[in-house]
Amino acid sequence: MTDNLLPVNATPLERAISDATGRVGEIPVNPHDLWNPVTCPAHLLPWLAWGLSVDRWSGNWSEARKRTEIAASIKSHRVKGSRASIEDVLARYDELLELVEWFETLPAGMPHTFEIHLPIDGNGGERVTREFAEAIVREVVSVKPARSHFELLQMMTATGTLCVPAAAMMTGFLRMEGPAQDDDSQPWADFLQTENGEPFVLEGSAGYLESA
Repeated sequence: MTDNLLPVNATPLERAISDATGRVGEIPVNPHDLWNPVTCPAHLLPWLAWGLSVDRWSGNWSEARKRTEIAASIKSHRVKGSRASIEDVLARYDELLELVEWFETLPAGMPHTFEIHLPIDGNGGERVTREFAEAIVREVVSVKPARSHFELLQMMTATGTLCVPAAAMMTGFLRMEGPAQDDDSQPWADFLQTENGEPFVLEGSAGYLESA
């Protein structure tokens, strides 16, 4: 191409780059189609999901599922960091999952904490698997308020009644946004914390490991 603004002393490499990039504009592409989850080419859906900050994604999903998740991204971000966003995650996994905030417990728990109760029974199934619990925690971490800490408690059920917690959530499942700040809203200053700013849970969910 000769219709470029390169100086007369431009190097062959610079001219080759100019020619190559100049032809990009001749490729018929409608940007509106690329940013639309309905019309975006299937092979570009992962890039569209990345561009719209879709929190949950799997290459194993069907094309229809991928388009649905991308289309729901804007609505999801509008409520992100709220109770509604957490409850939406729980509803996708199991209708029996329950969110209990610190002021809903007796006695009241530490401010800015909450629990997720996962009922299980003696029949086993997906609910008792580590993979199921990890998947729930990963998604809750991505939508919960940044200052909030939580535990996933597997609750053993018997004749329709909740019994004592079967297991407390492992420390490694907890928050991943980064270390929590040591300020008035941070209740964990007196406890040993993980690199993610979460307190270490004592065995049996009896409390947290103190720093001294």
